[in-house]
Amino acid sequence: MTPMTPMTQKAGRTASMVEDPPQVDVRTAAQLLRSEYGLDAVVTELRSERDRNFLAEAGSRRLVVKVSNSGDDAAQIAMECAAMEHVACVDPELPIPRLIPTTTGGPVTSVRAADGRTHLVRVITVLPGEVADLTALPEWFATGFGVISGRLTRALQGFGHPSAHRRLDWDPRHVADLRPYADGLPDVRRRAPMQRLLDRFAGLGEATRKLPASALHGDVTLSNLLLADGGISGVIDFGDMHHTARVADLAIGLTSLLRESGDLWADAGRFLDGYQRVLPLEPAEVELIGELVLARSAASVLISAWRAPLYPDNEEYLTSLVVGSWRILDQLGELEQSELANRFHHLCGTSRVVTAPDATLLVRRKAVLGGELSPLFYRRPLQVVRAEGPWIHTADGRRYLDAYNNVPVVGHTHPAVVQAISRQAAVLNLNSRYLHPHVVELAERLVASMPDGLDTCVFANSGSEANDLAWRMARVVTGRGGAIVADLAYHGVSEATAAFSTNTYPASARPSHVAVFQAPRDPGDDGPAAIARVGSARAELQRAGHDPALLAVDSVFSSAGILTPRDDFMRGLQDAVRAAGGLFLADEVQAGFGRGGRNLWRFQDFGLTPDFVTLGKPMGNGHPVAALITRREIAKAFTEVDEYFSTFGGNPVSCVAALTVLDVIEQTGLVARSGTVGAELRAGLEELVPELPVRGQGLMVGVELPDAAGFAERLRDHGVLVGTTGPGGGVLKIRPPLIWTSAEVDRFLVAFQRALD
Repeated sequence: MTPMTPMTQKAGRTASMVEDPPQVDVRTAAQLLRSEYGLDAVVTELRSERDRNFLAEAGSRRLVVKVSNSGDDAAQIAMECAAMEHVACVDPELPIPRLIPTTTGGPVTSVRAADGRTHLVRVITVLPGEVADLTALPEWFATGFGVISGRLTRALQGFGHPSAHRRLDWDPRHVADLRPYADGLPDVRRRAPMQRLLDRFAGLGEATRKLPASALHGDVTLSNLLLADGGISGVIDFGDMHHTARVADLAIGLTSLLRESGDLWADAGRFLDGYQRVLPLEPAEVELIGELVLARSAASVLISAWRAPLYPDNEEYLTSLVVGSWRILDQLGELEQSELANRFHHLCGTSRVVTAPDATLLVRRKAVLGGELSPLFYRRPLQVVRAEGPWIHTADGRRYLDAYNNVPVVGHTHPAVVQAISRQAAVLNLNSRYLHPHVVELAERLVASMPDGLDTCVFANSGSEANDLAWRMARVVTGRGGAIVADLAYHGVSEATAAFSTNTYPASARPSHVAVFQAPRDPGDDGPAAIARVGSARAELQRAGHDPALLAVDSVFSSAGILTPRDDFMRGLQDAVRAAGGLFLADEVQAGFGRGGRNLWRFQDFGLTPDFVTLGKPMGNGHPVAALITRREIAKAFTEVDEYFSTFGGNPVSCVAALTVLDVIEQTGLVARSGTVGAELRAGLEELVPELPVRGQGLMVGVELPDAAGFAERLRDHGVLVGTTGPGGGVLKIRPPLIWTSAEVDRFLVAFQRALD
């Protein structure tokens, strides 16, 4: 093969790849140290490929003299120096060498070699340790390597330099440019497969163009890592710095590790685990990791095939990466691109979001999820793929205005909540039997929002669990076993709360320890009416051998058809059950977090002071978290005979989600907005259907319709999602995220009118 020269090399290729290494010997290096740095040192030569490096020992100081190849650009060397200073400032704990200034204070000097060429020279500190590719790698190394790679990349994110925009042969994005060397591979059988592999890499440059990028080290490899004292003690040699995709730089380091690996996928997983502890990767980056590792491996064997014949005296060094590179190419190259990408997605936790319609999904779901045991919305179920704010997107490319889901109370995938969950999950998540500030702060904030006396908070994972615990406490404190709930109530799915959920079973199936009162449908249902109904329910319990321990009420009576009770009716319920020796529970799972548009909690609108308040669904904006708030004496009496613990209740991630939801509600005024926007919604509906009942308050509105279920299907056809509730499912249930504005109300009313037509 004809040796390349700077005149014949491909445009932009680093000249030092074709220039001979500097002809500088040990004696010259020692003289330079004396003249330029004022140092007398014992100098020995170190291995290198394109440059000439020396170890200088001056007393207790150990330094490296780096004589750069004359093909290297002075501006690029200046960039390396600036980058080292930048990293030392941004992450001082990162173990990188420090530059030693000349006697005149400059970071760089020069030396004239025996062949007449002039080379730039730097002197840097020596870091302790053995070079990683010359020692047995410890078990922790793969993870530690990933961590150090991520830290260095993070430290360089804010660094920029004009000289970083250069094209290097080693850059895996451009390996297709090395195609001419495929015909020079020593093993003839490897040549055709390599050509086919290079075809596969042709689009890597374009594929990485939109990914995160900056000026990066470019060669964080085993040959540039030092190990000492059970850790990575040094990252050296910034000579390959260039502006590149972050994932391309990652792939360079990962390839170096995998060349020496006895278990390729296990070590890849450990490396990526360590890296993502510092810098989480984007799915689009992970998609290309496998291709870039293959490309870097291909670059190694192709460059070796090019350079080894040119420098036979250095052949051992120039071919030292070939065996490991071929092992990677053989193991990974046999996988299709999509299969290889999937393997890395599974390692990184970025398994691709399925956005394409899947005609088999419904059948498969019924087969494994119990069919009607877990029914879906709509006659033609929606395959949802993503959501944002008030919108839900489906696999067929449509988007729907969400007028039903109260769980994302501050909007789907709210960025503040997503950020909070992600950051905490990356740091710590475990049960609440350890001290942690999040659970304490959340409890303090919830208690502070309650009436005096409600001073104790217990965390759970769902409203069902919170209601179940309230029932357990009420039975212990009162010594009774009866419960009173509204007819057509819903309070949960545990065995106890399912019995209270009278909308889920026929009256004939109601257990004897549960009695019901009629929900307040008539405007004349006042305090005395409530007291009388509680009295009737208590009498029913007593006939069955029980007395009330608890009266539980959902203050919007959602499952009964979304009702708006009078203040004195609700106070009558509370006063009557207490007079009967029972306790009062306000179930805020659907009504709370400002949905009523007046207060954070709906029971506050009625002037109530419950014995128990339960929170759930919207508390974490989709993250499973719930709470029971009660009085200390109730909790104390319970703990004397029983205890409560939930593995996940009050964990740091759930708590930070709930804290962020409170922050967003408070800082963006969502309670008041719910009242204003809800009033607009009700007024618009009353104008459209003046002959039909429109009930509710804030952003919890019900419309009684002759065919509510069919109307909900028509609304879906017009791009709006709602639910149904009430007796026989005859009430349209409108319960959107609290971030709705007048614009969403207008969209809803237009769709409503079209569905009427």
